[in-house]
Amino acid sequence: MDKNRKNIILQSLAGLLEEASSTKITTALLAKKSNITEAALYRHFPSKRSIYAELFSYCDEAIFLKSSELKKSDLSSKEKVMNIFKFFMLFVEKNKGFARLLSREALSPSEKNVSDSVNQFYERFELTIKQILAEDSDKLISQPGISAQLITTYLEGNVSRYIRSRFKDSPSNYIDNAWELLSVNLFKS
Repeated sequence: MDKNRKNIILQSLAGLLEEASSTKITTALLAKKSNITEAALYRHFPSKRSIYAELFSYCDEAIFLKSSELKKSDLSSKEKVMNIFKFFMLFVEKNKGFARLLSREALSPSEKNVSDSVNQFYERFELTIKQILAEDSDKLISQPGISAQLITTYLEGNVSRYIRSRFKDSPSNYIDNAWELLSVNLFKS
């Protein structure tokens, strides 16, 4: 399989997702954006669902690779979580197409497997945060699980907010203030 052509298709899908329009992304539109035929599209991917799944897989890997790297670092649990929080927000800001996948907004009922993968992503993400916070649970105001839930819920809501603003209200504009507000409510002084 031609990896370069496959990457072009995935990049084209990400680009179409960034165009925050209500236009349904069809395989014909994706093929046109990728500058290939629909038949060629299906030579690289068995279905439209598999294209979405592979694109989401890239998003998942990128976020968990960074989270795993930070989890193993010598930083305090608070610093680890802060860095994961900021990385997540900036990653979504720079990858608007992934924001639409992470919100499930771009997914139709036929992409239910991708929607299920997004749900699992957030569960694993929350578990990762919980594990990191458990390292220094005595420094938390509440339990690690509740604290991780608050962070994950905030991030998931922030993705929706960013899309709702049509990608104009960039998370980087308020990332430090948002972390400070969360931090005050999560960690003891």
